[in-house]
Amino acid sequence: MERLVQANSFPYMAAGFSDVQPSGEDALSLDLLNRGVGPAHEQSLRVTVDGRYVRSVNELISAALGPELAAQAKGVLHTVHNRVPTRFIPGGQSQAVFRIPRTAENAQYFELLAKDTKRWNIAFCYCSVFQECWQVRGVWLEPERIKECRRDEPNEFIP
Repeated sequence: MERLVQANSFPYMAAGFSDVQPSGEDALSLDLLNRGVGPAHEQSLRVTVDGRYVRSVNELISAALGPELAAQAKGVLHTVHNRVPTRFIPGGQSQAVFRIPRTAENAQYFELLAKDTKRWNIAFCYCSVFQECWQVRGVWLEPERIKECRRDEPNEFIP
């Protein structure tokens, strides 16, 4: 019976960057998806550009576009942020970490960022309600079972 309860509470997380939303809207986003049946408690999230950590969307834009273009882009890229340090995601649900809608005003910068996502990567850690934990070390990679999640505060991504 205990194993059945655990099986019915199993989270299975994936994450990735996208430039189109399920609704068809052009929006650059980082989303966490729980494809499992049980809730997942995301406890650590790290984003890199070319292997270097970025801690916010502004740092991500600067690393991707360079300081001069980033300064111009930040004025027209209207980012929606989910700034909580950890997230609780129910089974079968997703949660946006950030989203940048494409507009006529920001199209030039949006396109540059959308083309640049190949240089971006993500690593995150999550646990089940039974404190079983997994780590994911790349965009759309499979979770690896680990003993516990540990935050890396100097490198945590908080949009």
